Amino acid sequence: MTKKAPATAPLSIPGTEVKRSRDGCNPYEKVFDMTKTNQDRGLVPLVDDGQDGGGGPLGPIRDPLAGVTDALGDDPSLAELIAFRDGAPDLTLFAREAKRCDDEAARLPYGREQTHEIQMARVGLRIVALSCTAMVAIWPTDTVADADAKRALARETRMHGDDTDYGIAPMLSVEDAARIRLHRAAFTVGDLIVPPGPVAPSMADRGLATWPLSRLDLVDALPLAGGDASLGDAQIARWAGFVDTYPTLSDLVDRFLRMIATADRLMVLAEITTEDPRRLRRAAEGARILAYLAAARAAIWPAMRYSADAEAKLRLVALVNERASRPDPLHMQAAIRHLTSEANWIAKSFRLGATLELDPEWIPIV
Repeated sequence: MTKKAPATAPLSIPGTEVKRSRDGCNPYEKVFDMTKTNQDRGLVPLVDDGQDGGGGPLGPIRDPLAGVTDALGDDPSLAELIAFRDGAPDLTLFAREAKRCDDEAARLPYGREQTHEIQMARVGLRIVALSCTAMVAIWPTDTVADADAKRALARETRMHGDDTDYGIAPMLSVEDAARIRLHRAAFTVGDLIVPPGPVAPSMADRGLATWPLSRLDLVDALPLAGGDASLGDAQIARWAGFVDTYPTLSDLVDRFLRMIATADRLMVLAEITTEDPRRLRRAAEGARILAYLAAARAAIWPAMRYSADAEAKLRLVALVNERASRPDPLHMQAAIRHLTSEANWIAKSFRLGATLELDPEWIPIV
């Protein structure tokens, strides 16, 4: 099973990477057309990225999930849903950017005065990192490369205690054990049979100190960087400004509900139609992905307590709980639960004490 060729001119922040559908056309080409002069460079690119190091004008940073989903609008056609489902993004790129943004957020405080702008830049980095994580977790596993991206990011984001031996595991709290199970479920690769990893070195091979341990290792892809953070003052201002482009969370929750209703209706139609039901099921998959990506955005972005956004988050929790017994893929349901927990770290950095932090009573699914 081979991976489709990635879209040309990749950006440093994913969300504009849309592969061509099976008919060879991309209905969102105009929306995602980014020239070399207006590329969105969130971080200084790696040397081997094939980019010019950020020499062009710096535009605003885009929400990667919004870049993938907003082109379809709130009432997509059957053809648009199928094209969206067939136009899978490059999950490897999303996994790399998730780690890169998260690493940079951790490095940013060192060597700089802790201003409000620095704090908001860290929030922006963590929002984009978690948004990229959401895409990797929610999108179905279509190829071996997708499975590698999920497994690699799962290794980099696993909780402390995930790799404890049998003698220590019982010491975990109930809450931590549940979080570990949800994390594993969120990054599951499904029923795809993944082939073994890299071959062992032969007797004549060299470079054994750096011999790959897997087909995709994010530590190898993004070597650890020391010293000062790689963001300059201009890019820090861009990341802080990104936080101001706040979505309306109630609209996202409404979109989740609408796309889920679309997916459910299409699945029922697929069961009763006298025609070939495969296109209806494919469109239902696209609608369900759109629903859970909207839910992910609502779960990730912070909300002030007692606000309309906070009410939207609470409504989302209730709606996701209602899906616990539905046929939605387990990894999608687990992903929203996992993202809700991880988003609490963003809430603490945004407005400590004034931002809603959620610890919902989820209906167990794992």
